[in-house]
Amino acid sequence: MEHITTASQFEKTDAVEALANGIAHDVNNLLTTIKGHASIMLNNVSPTDPLYNHIFEILSSVEQGSDLANQLLGFAMADEVYLTRIDANRLVRSVVETFNLEGRRIILDVSLNAKPLIIKGDSKKIKQVVTAIINNALQAMPKGGKLSVHTEAAAILNGTADAFGLESGFFCKITISDTGIGMNSDTLEKIFKAFYSHNHKQFPEKKGLGLTFAKKIVKHHNGVIDVWSSLNVGSSFSIILPLAEDYHHLDDMPSAQEELKLGHESVLLVDDEQRILDVGRTICKALGYTVFTAASGRDALKIYAKKKNDINVVVLDMIMPGMDGLDVFIALKKINPDIKVLLSTGYAIDENAQEMLRQGCKGYILKPYSMLDFSHKLREVLG
Repeated sequence: MEHITTASQFEKTDAVEALANGIAHDVNNLLTTIKGHASIMLNNVSPTDPLYNHIFEILSSVEQGSDLANQLLGFAMADEVYLTRIDANRLVRSVVETFNLEGRRIILDVSLNAKPLIIKGDSKKIKQVVTAIINNALQAMPKGGKLSVHTEAAAILNGTADAFGLESGFFCKITISDTGIGMNSDTLEKIFKAFYSHNHKQFPEKKGLGLTFAKKIVKHHNGVIDVWSSLNVGSSFSIILPLAEDYHHLDDMPSAQEELKLGHESVLLVDDEQRILDVGRTICKALGYTVFTAASGRDALKIYAKKKNDINVVVLDMIMPGMDGLDVFIALKKINPDIKVLLSTGYAIDENAQEMLRQGCKGYILKPYSMLDFSHKLREVLG
């Protein structure tokens, strides 16, 4: 039987969202006051004082309360979307690169469509969706596993479109898969319900709102989330969003709101591909940096040993003949334990890359990267 939403149901939903919005703002204001006073107390109490740990616990509880308030605010504002033209590939890259996989024993495999996938959407909200699903995938792999992120263009037509509740057309699919614990059919029916948590004992701080918001946000973008899962095999979430009709005519240019971040420091680029060194040198100079280049790990060590006082960051390729990225990183650390290294890798964070992150590598950037992506990542590492 077809479900019909009545005017009273819309009014009820609006009232709940308005209430959530008001509560979230009031609670955040209250918590700000508590946090301010508690911070002042903490700064005036010695760590050996019996009250120190109590004040610290107050601040910790404030952070958790603020997180919950912000989730309520997200619920209230999930349908407020501000549409701009977005390349889904660049958006996914930016989200993936924010995750710290250190110590998680996660192998990351990212495969992005060769051409820009242009959608009309709210960049902040779509990032929230991708982040929530990746978080969900990581929680499903407490002992480690493989996280795969894939983007593609797909034609969804006729009966398939009807099954999804979509109009026939071309869509962007962002698929996030894990090799985690998986879910049975009963759990699958509940995952988008508010405050449902599949594993509350292990993650008591998670209130089960991330996927609820994700579904609501995607719906307001005229899309759907398709889910597949099998116990002890893993899960796959596909975010399906309409492509802009003229997506194939557009190139990967930054939007008007994004700006290059310039610098003045010195960068050592290490890669066995001369083409990458050439374009990297050009990009760095255009951004204001002084550039040194090395076509092998051994060359990099020689250059750094001579110029370590002049080099602020090393951008290091992972896969190279002779000495790979991990070998070079360990050798560089012996020269300078405080060295800043940015890992440059072609869509895979494997065991060696994980070891680099564990030992103090400052982050990673996925190839191929644009001038804009690179400028932001360098400033993130250099501070």
